[in-house]
Amino acid sequence: MILMKTISTTILFLLTGFAPLHAQQTTYSQEDSTITTSELKRFYRYITRANVEEKTLFKLGFWPNAGDRDFTGRPSFRIGLNADVSVERKLTPSFSVMAGFDFMLRYNKYDQFAVPYYNNGTYIDTDRMFRGFVYAKVGTRFYYDMAKRIREGKAANNFSGNYIGIQYTRALSVRVIEHRYDTKTGSSEGTNNYDIGGAYGAPLLSAMWGFQRRIGRRGFVDLNVGPEVTVPKREKKHLYGPGRALGDFYKNTYQPSLALRVNAVIGLGW
Repeated sequence: MILMKTISTTILFLLTGFAPLHAQQTTYSQEDSTITTSELKRFYRYITRANVEEKTLFKLGFWPNAGDRDFTGRPSFRIGLNADVSVERKLTPSFSVMAGFDFMLRYNKYDQFAVPYYNNGTYIDTDRMFRGFVYAKVGTRFYYDMAKRIREGKAANNFSGNYIGIQYTRALSVRVIEHRYDTKTGSSEGTNNYDIGGAYGAPLLSAMWGFQRRIGRRGFVDLNVGPEVTVPKREKKHLYGPGRALGDFYKNTYQPSLALRVNAVIGLGW
């Protein structure tokens, strides 16, 4: 009896002693790390500065190009760079005006002929050519969803939005630097340096749809597409009658032409 009583007391002590330990056990659960849609929207507005009011944006942008097509059947190395230097100013939350310059730099290097090439009465031909284009441009943009986004508290008066616009562009200068060589001997025949801006004097009128987004405090990206019309040049012509001049009139030198314009630029904005 004494042994049984001792065993019963020991078991009861163990049970009562472990009960508090069991009650103090802590259960851990893993938190859900999924990013919510609202957090993504807040991050997007932060990156694009959607809630920061800006009325003037100075832009310095770049984008590469492949240079011009080959003028000959020879293999060539081509490289080019376009640049945009402009300023955009908001007149209202939805309307802005823009002015600036476009620069296009293009370099072509052609393989020299292995045999003499008779070119327009001589054996002289071009093996390297650099061209620099300078265009002036003015335009206006309508950010068609900006006013609604401001009313809904999704954006401030800034430059991150979708737009439609028109733009007028005209070439100011087209500088050409070409190296000439003798196709018989391969020796250098000098370098020509001249401007052919007059050949690109026809103005361009573009209509576009696009979107522009700010990237942080000092960046932006701008993409637009639309039709572009080359306005024909008008030159003065003299009209003569029997024995005397009847007067002057203006005539289009070329016919208008239509092309699809696609433009993309990424760069610095402040």
